[in-house]
Amino acid sequence: MTLRVPDFVRWLVIAALAGMTWASALETIEFDGLTVTYDTNQAYGVLEGDLDCTRFGGPSAVRVTEISGRAGEADYLVYLPADWNGDLVLFGHGQVDGVPDGQFWFSLPLGFGAESAQDPFVANRDAALCSGFAWAASAFTRHGPAYMDAIRDTHLLQPVARRHLPAEPGAVYVTGLSLGGLVAVALAETYPHRYAGALADRAGLGGLIMVVSHIAQTRAMFDVFLAGLIPPANVDDPSMTMPEFMAFREALLARLQAEPETLMRMASVRLYESERWDPDGIGIPLLLENPHAPNPMAAFNSLVNSLMVRMGSDRLGGDAFRAMGYAGMPWDVRDYVFTGFGWSAGEEADLNAQVARFEPDFSGVDYWKAYYEPSGRLEVPVVGLFASHDPIITVVHAWAYQRAVDDAGASDLYSAWIVDRYGHGMITPEEIATAFRGLVDWVRTGVRPNWPTAP
Repeated sequence: MTLRVPDFVRWLVIAALAGMTWASALETIEFDGLTVTYDTNQAYGVLEGDLDCTRFGGPSAVRVTEISGRAGEADYLVYLPADWNGDLVLFGHGQVDGVPDGQFWFSLPLGFGAESAQDPFVANRDAALCSGFAWAASAFTRHGPAYMDAIRDTHLLQPVARRHLPAEPGAVYVTGLSLGGLVAVALAETYPHRYAGALADRAGLGGLIMVVSHIAQTRAMFDVFLAGLIPPANVDDPSMTMPEFMAFREALLARLQAEPETLMRMASVRLYESERWDPDGIGIPLLLENPHAPNPMAAFNSLVNSLMVRMGSDRLGGDAFRAMGYAGMPWDVRDYVFTGFGWSAGEEADLNAQVARFEPDFSGVDYWKAYYEPSGRLEVPVVGLFASHDPIITVVHAWAYQRAVDDAGASDLYSAWIVDRYGHGMITPEEIATAFRGLVDWVRTGVRPNWPTAP
């Protein structure tokens, strides 16, 4: 007897079998105890184009393939130059806010046009591609100050990127900008067997507690010198919306224009906390002035900018911190001593008596100590690139990490290039390329970099 299958059942089976070829094929990738799910059937974005490398001393047209995909909960990019040298660079980007988690802040594919050549992300990418390296970056599972995700996602790029390379990479380097620079050092310290070297570009190598402490110290002085514009700081200080901040910014500018002497008095304040921050005990300026300002007004405006940058982080950063699960702010000014350049002992005592002293939210402090407080214990070369007058990542971070590597007995594996420049975003693509080439040459030859004198 022949069993006849109804036509509609037969078509359902055919459709199901056909659908199996389209369905996702999830694979779990494990790497150094970390895991990420990966859809081997995902549709990758692919772009080919020519990259102009003349600004880095290379040819005018280097053929590059860009591949975009997704691993776990984060998008990623992998770039492969036609003349690949066999090595790979992983890159950690800086902090971004207001962008959906797991996505880049620009439209994919990114491409190779000159219009984006000055972007730090592109500059770091192009510096590697023009030297023949493959290059990869993750968008990170979470944006904001989510260092745990950034460290994990960047490290897991190694097995992910290999799927798009024609062969296993030889040396793997890790680089990063700002937040990503600390990620690079975290990976170099934690997984030295996986990386040949690391470049940290304008990164808080003194640790995240130092980064937020500079913001907290500025806020403490703001409440003393410019009281009345906003309520005094406290651990549960609410964040401002962007429209609220812009209104605050206009009110602050008006106050500073009306009382320039107040800002100058505030700018004379110095900070001293410990030997790690300031081993010579000379004090660190609260606000940074552009030493290359062409006139007094430009110098004054650089002080205004330093204050605005710090207050922007204070007034707009709370939501990003609380998205990490913090109940309150990790600001801590309990033990800091504020001194004044040319101040009397009585004036300094009065200043410190006016500072609001409150405990931070220790859940935030504990998170940032774990993700990540650099140890200085190095087994591979690390290059730190800094601007001498950066109001966000101050040059103190270069000194603090030097102290850490000295204490760990790893001084011969750390080299800091401090470019004489004002501002957080003023390092040029050419300087980034020089720092990267210096790292690579150091790894390959064992000769420590000799940095040029920057203008």
